[in-house]
Amino acid sequence: MTTQLDIAAIKKQTRLALPEDDGYTFRLGMVLYGFASISSFMAEVSSYLDADVDQTALQAACGGVILTAFRKGVKKAKQSAPAVVPHGRAAADLFQALNTRRSDIVHAYPITSTSDEQILHRRLDERNRHFDVNNEILDAFITKLHDVSTSLYKIRAIVRPDLGD
Repeated sequence: MTTQLDIAAIKKQTRLALPEDDGYTFRLGMVLYGFASISSFMAEVSSYLDADVDQTALQAACGGVILTAFRKGVKKAKQSAPAVVPHGRAAADLFQALNTRRSDIVHAYPITSTSDEQILHRRLDERNRHFDVNNEILDAFITKLHDVSTSLYKIRAIVRPDLGD
């Protein structure tokens, strides 16, 4: 099913100064939706690694809570399924970086860039850090989502081979 979107009509629903680049807006949506999806998948895998984890409750938690439960599950699985550990460490480290970057994106504010385009900007003076949330940052984020997903699928195949791929 193909749906034609009238993007101009959607943009007219608000007086906000929105980016002209529809690809930029689409990437932002991919980042937010993709992170929600990966968070949910990580909660699912955490429940397979640790039977004490309530998957539904964990899915409602923040990224840091999900990451902590996942790391605990990987540690717990070290004895019964040691093949999980390298994939678990990779997934956890990538997810941690994504969680930080997602927070940066969500807490960014709009500016008019030097090229006169609407874009998000993140400023953290206490960390002496500031940057534009540009297409390159968004594309890198989306690529890392794939990398986390791949690691989580490998773990799930080890601990729950009955689920398939």
